[in-house]
Amino acid sequence: MTIRKTIKRMKAVLSLILAGGMLAAPVVADEPATFTIKAIKDVNVRLYGFIENDVINDSTQNSKFAEEPDNNLIAKPNTYAGAHHRTIMSIRNSRLGFDVTMPKTDFGLASEGIFEMDFLGNSAPNTLPTSGAPGAQPERDFYNNPAVRIRHAYVNLTDGMWNAKIGQTWSLLGWQPYYFPSEAIPQPAVGQLYRRFAQVRVTHTLTIADAWTLETAVDAAKPAEMNSGNTEDHAGIRFASTKWKAAAGIGSGLPLVGLSAALSGAWVPVRTGTLGNSNGSAVAADLLIPIIPSKDGTDPSNNLSLTAEYSNGRGIGGVELAGLTGGIAGVTDPSSGAIDSGIAGLSNGLLDLIHSQTWRSNLTYVFPGATWSTSAGYAEASILNMDDYGTNAGYAPRMQYYYVNGMFMPLSWLRFALEWAQTKDTYNDVNARFAYNNRIQFTTYLTF
Repeated sequence: MTIRKTIKRMKAVLSLILAGGMLAAPVVADEPATFTIKAIKDVNVRLYGFIENDVINDSTQNSKFAEEPDNNLIAKPNTYAGAHHRTIMSIRNSRLGFDVTMPKTDFGLASEGIFEMDFLGNSAPNTLPTSGAPGAQPERDFYNNPAVRIRHAYVNLTDGMWNAKIGQTWSLLGWQPYYFPSEAIPQPAVGQLYRRFAQVRVTHTLTIADAWTLETAVDAAKPAEMNSGNTEDHAGIRFASTKWKAAAGIGSGLPLVGLSAALSGAWVPVRTGTLGNSNGSAVAADLLIPIIPSKDGTDPSNNLSLTAEYSNGRGIGGVELAGLTGGIAGVTDPSSGAIDSGIAGLSNGLLDLIHSQTWRSNLTYVFPGATWSTSAGYAEASILNMDDYGTNAGYAPRMQYYYVNGMFMPLSWLRFALEWAQTKDTYNDVNARFAYNNRIQFTTYLTF
């Protein structure tokens, strides 16, 4: 065989290998990427996450607004901040996680460890960059060199119908994250139950006729106010279909969630030395309806879903409802220290838990082909006992939130989103009753 013929054959083989690789790439890319740790036989580690870039323009300037709008109040229209725009460009909501699956034991125990982080942490005493303040971090470091923050870190144990979660993960109040809205913004937004904390949870799942599941769960969790000396406790029940599903909760992913209804509750102990003691509580009801369900339970194409949530509780503002204070000042007890804002205020010199009520709804439609999707929703949060704290013009007893967005997904791992959202705050101020913020956001996700 001549050298020339050998080179030709090598080129042909190489061309076939490259062509086969290119043809196979789209299929492989949709499969989970795992690698094995050899020290323990059959241990698999899945690496996952996404790179997110947000371009955000707000019609007002709020010292507490960053990527997450939360339930923070809007600057009033008769102020400089209320009359000027602001633009943010950020990658801080990018995420990295590890799912470690251990070998199943001979008696049927399945165990895994979840460790997930993002970059929405803070590396200085000031939560947000504050120009000129002592010890403040500059915007350069806040956005360009963000601090790593732990989102989830827990052990997941499953034995038949029983499951235990030990560590930091989602709150059971609202059965998070099953009923999260389909938004491009880094969540949470107004009126959304959203919290992660250390806990010990036990869940029992009963399968009914191979088409439904009935989940019941209880947990003991990190208290909202550590000087309470008692854990914060939750309980919930959830009835869900395993077959009638639709795409919901679109952000960096495209999950299919089954028709379901859920109830949950929380008990929140709050203790002080001299200002009084109180036990907060909350209830939440959630619903997901696949109006146009997936044709096979796996295909998100031509799916229409409705999600809705209602909550009512005392002592959960600023905790389960991030940033929700209504403008009420936090409580500091001379003998037991400060309580996080949003949980309580002072009424006639005594501890008074803030009573909040929220509700929200979201419609999500994925077009045929699952390349385009759109969603729209409304939410509001109210402080029901605002009169207990007086008629301060800086108090806002009601917040409302509207949004609509569209998402383009040319590849399973690449997507682009554009969203418009408006927040409306109702203040006690007779001279500036309403404040508005209009947000336009463009986001790029690369998931893996």
